[in-house]
Amino acid sequence: MRDPPRQHPKTVFIPETETEAWEQYVEEVRPNRADWKKVSHGDQEDGFEGPLKVLNSVLDSCKESFTAADENHQKSSTQWFDSTALMGLLCRHDRVLWLVNMTSPGERQHYALTLIDTLFQHLPLHFTVGILYDIACTLHRSCVRWKFLDQYINRIAFTISVFHAYGHGWQCQCVYHPRKCRGFVLQVCFRTSVQSFRFRTWT
Repeated sequence: MRDPPRQHPKTVFIPETETEAWEQYVEEVRPNRADWKKVSHGDQEDGFEGPLKVLNSVLDSCKESFTAADENHQKSSTQWFDSTALMGLLCRHDRVLWLVNMTSPGERQHYALTLIDTLFQHLPLHFTVGILYDIACTLHRSCVRWKFLDQYINRIAFTISVFHAYGHGWQCQCVYHPRKCRGFVLQVCFRTSVQSFRFRTWT
């Protein structure tokens, strides 16, 4: 039995209904894990996914290297808690823009998609956004493969946060490391042509 919702008028929490809508959409569009593996590999030779510049085999190894990419990995139990963690979207000044309650044991892509979609709903149509995420390469491939965020995809620069970049393969780093991406600079105090945002998860 849950308490009735009490929402502050200036809350940064995205309503659960929006997160659930994205979760349902992802489950409808994307096949289950067994079928997804067949789509990823099949009997075809290694190659590139659409416009991506990193081989599928490299992206697969990145996915296997990070716990965050394993949606079935249980970081906490849902038996005792309604919310298992928080995922937040922060600006480059480390200010929280939006938060979502994570209600699944693992870190699933629909949480990140919900945050990005909410962000673009509040931005002018000409804005380009840089997303720093520890598994941005995997998220980018999902967006290309399953047409997630298709209306915004040309306005997003996917990059890996520097702290996690060196856990990726060198081919992935050459494409997704922020030092290799146009619009990102070493000093965050400088203005850039790309406004960067990043994710953070609290458990």
